[in-house]
Amino acid sequence: MKFSRLIVQILLVVAVVTSFVLSFFIWTNTARYQRGRNIDVSTSDVDKNKTPIDQIISPTQVIWQDGKDQRLIYNNKDNISFNMQSVIKDWKVGTFHREFTKDGAKYQHMIQQKNMIQLVYPTNISIRTLGYLMNNNQLQKAQDHAFNRIIFSTNNKDDDQVYLANDNDYSVYEAKVSGASAEPIIKLAKKANIDLKVKLNLMKHGVVTFYSEPITLKRYSYVMSTKADSEYTTNLFDANTDDINNSTDGNVTTYSVGESKRLVSDRDKNELTFSDYTDTSVPKDYLTFFQRGYKKATNIQNSVSNLRLYDANWKNKTLVYREYVEGFPIFKKSEFGSIKIVFSRNGSSEQFLNKVLEVPVPSDLRSVSLKPTTEIVKELNNVGYSPNDIQKLEVGYQWTNEDDNSNVIDLEPTYYIKMDNHWRSFEDWTGVTAESTTSSTTSTTTQSTATTTNGGE
Repeated sequence: MKFSRLIVQILLVVAVVTSFVLSFFIWTNTARYQRGRNIDVSTSDVDKNKTPIDQIISPTQVIWQDGKDQRLIYNNKDNISFNMQSVIKDWKVGTFHREFTKDGAKYQHMIQQKNMIQLVYPTNISIRTLGYLMNNNQLQKAQDHAFNRIIFSTNNKDDDQVYLANDNDYSVYEAKVSGASAEPIIKLAKKANIDLKVKLNLMKHGVVTFYSEPITLKRYSYVMSTKADSEYTTNLFDANTDDINNSTDGNVTTYSVGESKRLVSDRDKNELTFSDYTDTSVPKDYLTFFQRGYKKATNIQNSVSNLRLYDANWKNKTLVYREYVEGFPIFKKSEFGSIKIVFSRNGSSEQFLNKVLEVPVPSDLRSVSLKPTTEIVKELNNVGYSPNDIQKLEVGYQWTNEDDNSNVIDLEPTYYIKMDNHWRSFEDWTGVTAESTTSSTTSTTTQSTATTTNGGE
């Protein structure tokens, strides 16, 4: 009995020692483990107050070919594109196979087909990213390809297929679906209260949405908010405030923690740049790229409900986010939108504006009627810009300050064109107004203040 009791005591001592040793290794290796693994922004890891990732990475246009015309539709009271994306989550999507690639003629036919709806992202995402956003495990393990359009039929006889299309290389991927029905999609489409007749045209640098008629859009006014630098340093620096050094040169203040992290605040421009020289891991796949970008963007602006991923450059590992209003992007007075994030082996950088739209305010400004896109392209050509020079062209809202109140921002609709890698308004490129002298009854907004929560439509 004494011998047995001795054995038990020895085993207990060994178990306790082993437990302490294992705990020691777990505690001391947690940081290394966190650095080495891919960052997964799952629901449990995300602050519940943050705008969810499937809202920031979501389609910003819905294009409906109803059998007669192709139209861009949205609802300024109900986010049609986000709701359609939610419907698709319930579909059982099979494996995607490439139908064709680098075939402009086939691609144009595909995106102009009758009785189809397209959910259009402003930039390429990927199949595995879509699987992550839809909680579809099969797609998360699929062969990854980039795309920016989800296309499906509104005819119940043909609703067993879904297509993904890539404007950059004219590729189309097809998969079988089950559990899909066109009825809830059509029901959402019919809720649109903004209906713009369009045509999707292929140009040298990709697909451009041409508005076939003058389009009438409202101007909007918003109260703008800014933050103190200390609010950003709290979120961006993993250090005690006593460890943060700062120096000021004119209206530029630099905050730093040793040589590892630096925040530069330019109060004249209300622009900030944060550099993290310890973040030298470059994303190796699309999903990690988007997850890490989302985490950084929401760490800067964690509750901006109208923030959308606008441009993703995989080659340069660069992500750009913009705010949206009534389905159109807002072009602030910066080259990088609202937030620009760059990953590199020398560290990551984040550029952002200390300007956030908060509350819409009543506006007595008249609506603006913009010229059809064919006129815009023609007038660009008249001042020396060939259609082949146009990298991108779209309708957006121009950010302007009211003279009597710097905290109130006017948003004015106009055309924006990207040429020579620079975004500028049509007026800036040509010196000519984008406003039409012909009014249109086909595309008028229905309220004087916009809700930013529906900005991604």
